[in-house]
Amino acid sequence: MKKILITTSLLIILILITWKVFDFNSDEQIFSAGLYDSDINYISNTNSSADRYIATLKEQIIESPGNSNLLTKLGAAYIQKARETYDPEYYSMAEDVLNRSIEIQPDNFLSLAELGSVKLSRHHFIEALELSQKALQINPYSAYSYGVMVDAQVELGMYDEAVVNLQKMVDLRPDLSSYSRISYLRELFGDTDGAIDAMKSAITAGSPESENTVWCRVQLANLYFRSGIFDSASFIYKNVISEFPEYPHGYGGMAMIKMHERNYNDAILLYSRALEKNSLAEYLIALGDAYSLNGEKEKAEEEYRKVKLLTTIFKQKGIDTDLEIVLFNADHNRSLEESFENTKEALDNGSKNIKTYHSLAWTAFKLGNYETADQNIQQALRLGTKDPLLFYHAGKIFESTGDTAKAKDYLDFALKINPYYNELY
Repeated sequence: MKKILITTSLLIILILITWKVFDFNSDEQIFSAGLYDSDINYISNTNSSADRYIATLKEQIIESPGNSNLLTKLGAAYIQKARETYDPEYYSMAEDVLNRSIEIQPDNFLSLAELGSVKLSRHHFIEALELSQKALQINPYSAYSYGVMVDAQVELGMYDEAVVNLQKMVDLRPDLSSYSRISYLRELFGDTDGAIDAMKSAITAGSPESENTVWCRVQLANLYFRSGIFDSASFIYKNVISEFPEYPHGYGGMAMIKMHERNYNDAILLYSRALEKNSLAEYLIALGDAYSLNGEKEKAEEEYRKVKLLTTIFKQKGIDTDLEIVLFNADHNRSLEESFENTKEALDNGSKNIKTYHSLAWTAFKLGNYETADQNIQQALRLGTKDPLLFYHAGKIFESTGDTAKAKDYLDFALKINPYYNELY
């Protein structure tokens, strides 16, 4: 009974979070046309503003080396630069200046929160949570600190607490950061329509030319894609490519459309364009998969080798990618025992989110341990998240346990979005 009451309360809170979200026309194409046909002049290089800001701050710090606030701003600028370039070295630079800022002014709550953001990016979620808690002890009205806390709690699987704290964040500051987090939590809880509405609000609240807003536009398209609304997803991806030709995720999104259409030649070209902008593990994996499906096995293996090299480099830079690479290893039957142990270790260390259970379930399945796979996939599905890869893995696990009706439901959903899964995996 207590569990039912808690679950009901969480659902009520999630509904309450919607009250500050703007109401848009429900037709996806009309909304998109209204947004992208505007007279706003977009910039094509999302990196330029961060570069200028970093240069200005460095000059100011030379004149005032003991200014904690300037160091905080520089740390935040390095974090943004890392987002734009995917170069982990900027996280190291951010961590250095933020630690200097905290040494100068221990009660600088923004420096603590920004350092928490760095820890999130390095996948050190417990440290990120602790830093956000310290920041909020100093200033309980910091929406940014609540954002770091919510992200850490989501990554640790503390979904009840994340919902409560996200409501506090949106109460303090209803903006792109809070709306995009509402969107993600709604998606996790299986409310895809609500997630789409919240992401539209995030886009409207953001600066049109900023990297964060472009990221939200791509996330909106991804939500449409995972919902099977391919025309709307394609429309947004194409506009992002047109307006931001240096931004990799527009090409990555269109490549997913081509993969859905089984047009692997075009998918290869688009993933290659994305990787020209930035070497991202997700696109290296996807390019390898496109080559594999296109019958080019040697080229596929070359991309998969690059994934291992890239994750090694990231680990050397202080970013723990062990858990993120587990599904890749399991999908491609690589290092299964090691991946299983890494995932168990992550679980023991407090990472109890649905991604951890998903990884453990699929790796156990590939090792032939179907009972463990079934137990963990149930945990991965507990929020109602409608992710095609999760559903495909769940369907195969349910097949192995003899639950054919449930297997069919999950596999039908997954293969509607990505019909090549059976051939690839």
